[in-house]
Amino acid sequence: MKARLFIPLLLLLAACTYNTPMTDEQKTAVMEEGSAVVQAFFDALTVNNAQTLIGTFENSADFNYVVAGEVYNYDKMLEMANRVLPLIERQTFDTKFEQYVIVDPNCFVYTWRGKNGMYMKSGEEVVMEDYLVTYCFRKHEEGWKLFAGHESAKVPYPIDTQTVE
Repeated sequence: MKARLFIPLLLLLAACTYNTPMTDEQKTAVMEEGSAVVQAFFDALTVNNAQTLIGTFENSADFNYVVAGEVYNYDKMLEMANRVLPLIERQTFDTKFEQYVIVDPNCFVYTWRGKNGMYMKSGEEVVMEDYLVTYCFRKHEEGWKLFAGHESAKVPYPIDTQTVE
């Protein structure tokens, strides 16, 4: 009888202690590494460095990127990037809000809102005042890789949402 209760108890304890809280040192380390990765990502976008940008993508079945109303897997994202990035001269970013959510020592989520200017080689300019991005990064042996991302413009609401912020 005791053995029948002991094994489920051990399984329950193992299940409940799987997500142990991170130490402040672990959080600080992820934050330092994460902010460097995010800065490198934005730097690559700023100067339109396709090789660096694509190098940050995780080549996995988990890769998922939502932009311009479409959902891309890794292969489709490479195809889209190789088609679109040669048309862009540079981009600018004016940060209004950013947040890092440290999931665990090997994963973080970055959210950004701000003004994004896209300057095309054709001379066209697209400036979005309230652009929103969410990037999810995972740590690998070769460094942090983006495995999920979402970009969108802030949609105007017929009511004033500022009162709830």
